[in-house]
Amino acid sequence: MYTSWTDWPRHRKVLAAPFNENIMKFVWNESLKQTREMLQSWARGDESRIPSVAKDTRTLSLNVLAATGFHRSYSFCSSNKPGADEAESYRNALQTVLDNAILLMFVPRRLLQLPLPRSWARIGGAAAEFKRYMMDMLNEETTLLKQGEAGTGSLMTSFVRALDTHQKEETASKSNEGLLSKGLTVDEIFGNIFVINFAGHDTTANTLAFSMILLAANPEVQGWVAEEVRQVTKNSDSEAWDYHALFSNLKRCRAVLLETLRLYPPIMALPKWSSEQPQTLQIGERAIVIPPQTGVMPSLLTVQTHPKYWLDPLRWQPSRWILPPTALESNGSRLGLAARLHQEELFTPLQSTYFPWSDGPQNCPGAKFAQVEFVAVLACLLWNHRMMIVQEPNESPEKARNRALATTEDCDMELLLRMRNADNVKLACKRL
Repeated sequence: MYTSWTDWPRHRKVLAAPFNENIMKFVWNESLKQTREMLQSWARGDESRIPSVAKDTRTLSLNVLAATGFHRSYSFCSSNKPGADEAESYRNALQTVLDNAILLMFVPRRLLQLPLPRSWARIGGAAAEFKRYMMDMLNEETTLLKQGEAGTGSLMTSFVRALDTHQKEETASKSNEGLLSKGLTVDEIFGNIFVINFAGHDTTANTLAFSMILLAANPEVQGWVAEEVRQVTKNSDSEAWDYHALFSNLKRCRAVLLETLRLYPPIMALPKWSSEQPQTLQIGERAIVIPPQTGVMPSLLTVQTHPKYWLDPLRWQPSRWILPPTALESNGSRLGLAARLHQEELFTPLQSTYFPWSDGPQNCPGAKFAQVEFVAVLACLLWNHRMMIVQEPNESPEKARNRALATTEDCDMELLLRMRNADNVKLACKRL
């Protein structure tokens, strides 16, 4: 979806409204619930290996988004146990749409409704089914609004209010010509819904998949994070974890997210356009003039791995994001664990050297959503479990680790960066 700079604030206002602390608490609780169910499904299956970590993280991420964004609550269903319920149908339709987004952008809908080729017909059917789901959700929220009720408080609630505003504007359009619109049309709502599903689902799912393999290849990092989780949560069960009390203190969990995004950003560059006036960039002694209305693509991966800003830039090292405390105990001895964790702070990169959620006024409104979801999943996982690489016959631990790391480096870029074959590495989850 593309909007002009003058039209963008209208969309941003509608999108940003639901991303408040109340929804973050819901994201936290739903992420914990989904992770507990995922761990239970892994325990019920073949304990020696997880069928597909990448598919399961996709399911988890989709369920969190469906519950918090569209008030659709689904139980977790592992990739090795496909179902035929509404959740499975919704997931399949959305996944088909996301996997074939480029085709759907350029092939007319009427061609996708033809019986041949069969793959196109399947994609067209998934797009139509997904739109039906979205229309049903929109109609449900509209009904609540007409009945004078507050709605579910989800993203769809915000969209329905914007649609109501648009319809009132149309009714009064003759007397208000020239005024800027504040609402959204149905097509604009569906465009935003697609972007939310695309940006809020696959991005987090891919980052979780990368992190799972990287953690399995670096067990010392798992121990480092688990040390924080057990201390901060006071070793309590995850069902009792409170978002407001815990999230901000789980800094090492966030460090894993930040480091994974540094090396594996979902998008490799940020598409931007210059304004109506020429823009001058001063790079060293060179002055580069960018003409008006010119597309530019700043490379995220280049600046986020530049040795000028990052020590040992190609190494996955979450601890680089934690600033250790410098204080000592009153008797001069080293701080205890609780005091050290309390004094640890997250490292803030130099401006314009790290922006996986973009930067400036047009940054991603769902950045906090992604952080809360990721931290909840990681903390719940490492509180009482560890990820391990399943070794192939006659394979040494070192070769298994190298194979896992090679899998994270073998990526392709369609709309998002992802591993070509994440299932090339099988992982196991061991309960402590």
